[in-house]
Amino acid sequence: MKKFTNLKNSLFLIFLVSSVVLIVFFLPERFSYDRKGLVFSFLFDDMIDGKWVVLFDLSSKKDLPPEAKVVILKGEPLFWEPQELAEKLKGKWVGIVEFDPSYDFARKVALLKKDGLFFRVHTVKPEEIEKLNLDEEALFHRYKRAVLERSVEVLWIRNIKEREILVQRLASYFKGKVVPFPALPESEPFFPKWIFLIPPILLITSLNPLLLSVVFVLPFSREWFVSLLFVSGTLAAYFVPKKKWLKVLSFLLLSISLSLSLSDLYHLNGILDFRGVKLSLVLLPGLLFLSGLWKNRRNWKKYLPLLFLAIPVGFYYLMRSGNSGWVLEVERKFRDWLESVLMVRPRFKEIVCYPFFWLEGFREYDFLRESFGSVALVSMFNTFCHVKTPLVVSIYRSTLGLAIGYTVFFFLKVFLNRFLTSK
Repeated sequence: MKKFTNLKNSLFLIFLVSSVVLIVFFLPERFSYDRKGLVFSFLFDDMIDGKWVVLFDLSSKKDLPPEAKVVILKGEPLFWEPQELAEKLKGKWVGIVEFDPSYDFARKVALLKKDGLFFRVHTVKPEEIEKLNLDEEALFHRYKRAVLERSVEVLWIRNIKEREILVQRLASYFKGKVVPFPALPESEPFFPKWIFLIPPILLITSLNPLLLSVVFVLPFSREWFVSLLFVSGTLAAYFVPKKKWLKVLSFLLLSISLSLSLSDLYHLNGILDFRGVKLSLVLLPGLLFLSGLWKNRRNWKKYLPLLFLAIPVGFYYLMRSGNSGWVLEVERKFRDWLESVLMVRPRFKEIVCYPFFWLEGFREYDFLRESFGSVALVSMFNTFCHVKTPLVVSIYRSTLGLAIGYTVFFFLKVFLNRFLTSK
């Protein structure tokens, strides 16, 4: 048993050292490519002439103009197959509009074309502006966020009254980053991506060698192999180190390694996504919650209300993850204010949950505290799952969440100590 523990500790130490060495060596190159890739173009309605630049409706049977050089896809793909359209669009630029019914289809087309001629488009429709009552400040933050957090190549600003001032503000904010239409997608760094799979393999082996069975997925799908490997790594990063600061460090190293391992053309530009986002968000907190209930099963009636509470809370937690999550107007304004102050908004889950991660002494309810606190760590990991976000932005956002979360914990601890002492 002692030999097994020594081996486990040795593997974890090798994970830490190898992660730090690889990250220090290759991170500057990724930073450089992210910085070069942070350029964008403006697109206006009058630039879409229907001849050279075409807005192609996938819900229509109308064919492509043969002379088209730039084709922006939109609408529900009712009459086209991805492979068929990819063949027609080879050698042409393809525009992929975010949050449009065509989005997933257009990404498949870009992937099948295999020529690298694609760009992502962010736009806010006039009807959406009216429905959500978006003012100039809200629109500015929407477009700024698209470039800064998702590295979108084209900002399509419609014929609205705020158009000129938005263009001036965005061009001033991203000084020197505006290029002629269409902007090129971010290039792929030349370092070996596979080398970043070594640290998570060492990490999951230190928890349980049986987790290496994820390798059997590799012949069928590299995407799922990488996803399952790193998601398994979140369990090992939590359960192997005993000290809390080591848990945080392990999650950070694992998260950066994930982003570096997927630094290829299609992940960097949002054509491919990390497959295990939702799984990574629920696996560790859910495991801690259910194992805590199991250990206290003799008093199961005491915890029954928690089960009924966990289902809606878990659903809300998943719905609020990602760009598609809905927010109240007051929260949106608060987010925009945070961005204006901090440049990038820290994740609210981390600010709320980090204090529970650091706190102790909840007795029979400690498994709830632990489950809730672990949400902060998987939220950090989730930040790096979005590979299209410049890595320096993800690191900065995670650092903000950790710093603010720990500050909240510190004041909460002082308050609780004084409150309990006075009692």
